[in-house]
Amino acid sequence: MKIYGKCKNCETENKYSTYANTRVEFAMQDGETKTLNCTNCGTDTKYHVDQLYAKQSKSAQLIAGLILFIGTPLMFFGINPVFTGNRNHYVIYIIGGFLLIPIFAYAVINKQDQTRVSDFNRRTLKGRVHNIT
Repeated sequence: MKIYGKCKNCETENKYSTYANTRVEFAMQDGETKTLNCTNCGTDTKYHVDQLYAKQSKSAQLIAGLILFIGTPLMFFGINPVFTGNRNHYVIYIIGGFLLIPIFAYAVINKQDQTRVSDFNRRTLKGRVHNIT
């Protein structure tokens, strides 16, 4: 997940990649404060964990969109031989099931990313974190 902090000089968003899903996990991995270098003005700014925020990942949305837009036509091409042979009412059920797979994958990836971002942004690190070395 990418987290962001605004530069105090030029208001540019500085990003940092982390595997933490919450502020507490971030504080345990990287400490309560994180120093980020501004890509615009070059100043180093020290951010407290509560000053950082997460945004939805563009790469997760891109992967989910690719699964939806590439997976849906592939499902139809994979079922195409069914149309040329025996025609029965089960073909409709097969098409419906295969069409739902890319839509379901898109929904799951998108929902997981939204959940991670909202969990990080909603919960703040109140006070000092103890038992962190």
